[in-house]
Amino acid sequence: MLDHFIRNKLALDRLRSSPFAAHLDGFTAAMVATGYCRETGYRYLDAAGHLGQWCTRRGIGLQALSGHVVTKFIAHLDTCSCPGGWRQRRRDAAAGARGFLEYLHGHRIVDCADDGDDLPDIVRDFCAWMRSYRGVTTATLRIYAPLVAEFVLSQKTTPAQYDARSLRAFVIRRARGVGSDRARCATTAMRMFITFLASTGRCRPTLVGAVPAFTSWRLAKLPRYMAPTDIERIIGSFDTTTPLGARNQAIVLLMARLGLRTAEVASLRIADLDWSRGRLSVVGKGGIEGSLPLPQDVGDAILRYLASCLPSAVGEYLFVRSVPPKRPLAPRAISEMFSVAARSAGIKARFVGAHVLRHSLATNMLADGAFLEQIGAVLRHRSMETTCIYAKVDVSALRRIARPWPLPLTEAAPC
Repeated sequence: MLDHFIRNKLALDRLRSSPFAAHLDGFTAAMVATGYCRETGYRYLDAAGHLGQWCTRRGIGLQALSGHVVTKFIAHLDTCSCPGGWRQRRRDAAAGARGFLEYLHGHRIVDCADDGDDLPDIVRDFCAWMRSYRGVTTATLRIYAPLVAEFVLSQKTTPAQYDARSLRAFVIRRARGVGSDRARCATTAMRMFITFLASTGRCRPTLVGAVPAFTSWRLAKLPRYMAPTDIERIIGSFDTTTPLGARNQAIVLLMARLGLRTAEVASLRIADLDWSRGRLSVVGKGGIEGSLPLPQDVGDAILRYLASCLPSAVGEYLFVRSVPPKRPLAPRAISEMFSVAARSAGIKARFVGAHVLRHSLATNMLADGAFLEQIGAVLRHRSMETTCIYAKVDVSALRRIARPWPLPLTEAAPC
């Protein structure tokens, strides 16, 4: 199978003598299935062979391979003196090593391909608990885990001996000199960690109340939104004659018409589309499932995208990368794609992240006369308090009930 990418006999012999040679054919097949070109496949196989030799020289077996080990391998590339003619560019070697590790992890050949291998055991248990019982996504845990790990490593005692003073001091220190959102993130991460410890019997339940709260006025912020004309200009800017343009237009339409979050779009699967009923199944925050009607223009855009792709390019997930490997799009990639499209369409705004489409949908529905209950149903809010923030953007209605300021003397309160 290796000769699909490599024709040179010396290179083939070198790879077949690699400590990880038994898994290189499978790695090759996986790259062929996901559409890698010959040159990239060659480079990635060469990197996997190099990784195997480097691990052997340091006594690292296949089962000990992890994200942390691959990071150390990448760091050694700048001063590499390994025998055997491994002379890849650092970028190619790093991508190939990570791709090989991902293949091994995906086929359950190694147990862990996480870059969080260097986290304390208790932090990894916390992450697993958050996924299982709270439905927290990996993206959120990437924010929480470093904060929690920093706290754990700063303490010289066991969780049973954690005290309120050290807990409060850590949170206040991490929140000093940052914005309100970052401060609340530190508070939330530590509160969830202490809740995890308390629920698993590792610390006193009363310690949860020791996590300080920072002032944040409810409904104080106004949601950012875009005018309908600007949104339509972005939607019309895509070249739908190409698979990439058709895919991006379908994504933006889903967020603009249905208010989907980037993570919800990224997790959509082909099976979530019910064409006979004209509905779309969505898994939202906390793993809560919902069903939404599929508007005509959104359905047409999805069909246009699917028709423009080769059958082998569309797998289980609806939206995949346009270049190999054809894996599902990441939420961050969707947001970046929208930001680029907005700038290309001439939209000049300080904040043009994809989440603005969700706010814009609610704001424009309110301007068209929709009730807050209807907006909350479309956005799948679990609490009406979350939807109430959009009442503040109806400026025309607020202007009719606003009182002059300062108040006339006749209406002023008595001294």
